[in-house]
Amino acid sequence: MQKKWLYFFVIVCSLVGSAWVAWNRVNYVPSDPHTGINMCLFRAATGLPCPSCGTTRSVLDITRLDFADALHTNPVGFIIAFVIIIFPFWVLYDLSANKSTFYHFYITAEATIRKRWVTISLVLLVAANWIWNIYKFTS
Repeated sequence: MQKKWLYFFVIVCSLVGSAWVAWNRVNYVPSDPHTGINMCLFRAATGLPCPSCGTTRSVLDITRLDFADALHTNPVGFIIAFVIIIFPFWVLYDLSANKSTFYHFYITAEATIRKRWVTISLVLLVAANWIWNIYKFTS
């Protein structure tokens, strides 16, 4: 991916993600889970949660500094919150300083993920999270 498109994509996704979190922060009531928008097509079709079910709620818990609930709801929320906060600032730094540190990070991360043992490890982590979500939602 070209640097300019990567940076554009990161900024747009971060803005959309931040807007999504902000909208849910205002409209979602933790005691009534039906107040948010249920965007999970997998769950709507199968009745089972997907590996990322609960990520929005987890990020909302992080914004309320309720880290224990965030971890219980979906640990992926910590990764998403980190990405939404750090990546756009990193990209803006690169653009203002005329550097490519984020782009080099992306190239290195992509090469690392292509290693078989890393890919298998990540797939196993996603599977473990999915099993955790199924356990929580069906218990």
